[in-house]
Amino acid sequence: MAPKKQYPKRLSPKARKEIIKRRGGDSDKSGSRRKLEIHHKDRDTKNNDPKNLTVLTEKEHDDLHARRS
Repeated sequence: MAPKKQYPKRLSPKARKEIIKRRGGDSDKSGSRRKLEIHHKDRDTKNNDPKNLTVLTEKEHDDLHARRS
């Protein structure tokens, strides 16, 4: 079995921009291109596996966390 790939524990601003760019430069939820952020689906900010990341607008991200609080 191959060893589990290690991802950086923190995403730098440069890495965040690159992830957003690779994902098409828009929100995975609405397609908007305004004020984009990275959301960790499992809420573990150290789990930067691409399968755990989604691109959301700032408002979508805030709304998501407000519902789960």
